[in-house]
Amino acid sequence: MKQRLLIWLLLAPLSSVGQTTDTLQRTPQLDASDLAKRWFGIKLVPGNDSTLSKPQWAVLPSLNYQPATGVAVGGILTTSFYPAQTPRTRLSTAHLYAGYSQFNQVLVTAISNLWTRGHRFNIQGDWRFYNFPTTTYGLGNQTQLADASDLDYNHIRFYQMAYRAIARDYMIGVGYLLDYHFDIQNTSLNGQLTDYDRYGRQVRSTSSGLAVGVLRDRRDNLNNPTGGSYFLAQYRHYDTWLGSNVDYDAIWLDYRRYVPLGGRLEKQLAFWGFNWTTFGNGVPYLDLPSTGWDTYNNSGRGYAMGRFRGPALVYVEAEYRTELTANGLLGAVLFANAQTVHNWLGDPLKTTQETAALHTTKIWPGVGGGLRVKVNKNARTNLAIDYGFGAGGSHGLYFNLNEVF
Repeated sequence: MKQRLLIWLLLAPLSSVGQTTDTLQRTPQLDASDLAKRWFGIKLVPGNDSTLSKPQWAVLPSLNYQPATGVAVGGILTTSFYPAQTPRTRLSTAHLYAGYSQFNQVLVTAISNLWTRGHRFNIQGDWRFYNFPTTTYGLGNQTQLADASDLDYNHIRFYQMAYRAIARDYMIGVGYLLDYHFDIQNTSLNGQLTDYDRYGRQVRSTSSGLAVGVLRDRRDNLNNPTGGSYFLAQYRHYDTWLGSNVDYDAIWLDYRRYVPLGGRLEKQLAFWGFNWTTFGNGVPYLDLPSTGWDTYNNSGRGYAMGRFRGPALVYVEAEYRTELTANGLLGAVLFANAQTVHNWLGDPLKTTQETAALHTTKIWPGVGGGLRVKVNKNARTNLAIDYGFGAGGSHGLYFNLNEVF
């Protein structure tokens, strides 16, 4: 959740990532690892094979914070390496995380991004188990914080994609996607019917389907890009013959662009556009597009995960990033985002007038800023501490590693 792998990348052996950019800096770079060694004689970054030709394993503690989980603590088993006999341009990573949050949530994830020799294939896995008591606010873009109701469920996710290179920077892929929710409980705070009731209360739901996609990744560093762009387009088809509750389709689009501004202090403009649309009736409530449920649970600073939910979500964000010190130790960001979800038009309890109002679009903005502390100068990993403000009284603190996008 929310890239909770804070201590993992702080210690992970990524010494060769981002060296090309760092050599262009006129001032010697400094990070938290340097300070720990200077002040306390502690070597935070373990000894490593500089070529990373063999997997480097580590077992590490982890800490994270965001509104939906509160403080979450746990541990990580992680590995990093480059494909055999391949120039060091794209790093393979895999990690297993297990944690527990102050809201009594159990969080287990296994996420991998593996490259084969020559970068011919990219294999991505996203496996999760959550026991996740949380809050839901209903469906559509008209919901308010007062609409909150308690939601508790278990969630098993199994996503596995394989991409093959077809041209420079372009890859096509296929994969299987499963989201299974069970022991779902939803309780209204005021005893009224919730949108979960009106949508069709279920104690379990399954979305099982196949995906095809196009991937183009031109970022120079996945942790903290200095330039380039990223594009992913996926078509997903969920079918009852694969075990899904209903047949439905989804489109997933993700585009990111990074524009360096130059100068003595490294500065950058970063842009993110994200769209997730479902087609069909009866899409399981918990599989509808929702705030904060992008791949790394990073969208929607200023709002809690799940704040908005509907048949489609459109999200955009822009961020200004700058170093505060020439040695790169401290930095800052300012961000602004906006999102909207489509309204659910099938509520049988809505009057004709109320249904007509659901055809309107409402934009929910978010703004904020934060500090950055360079954790590993070679890997370009930052500790990110952000505070965001949304509309309608939403706000929150976000504690993260690496840039949000």
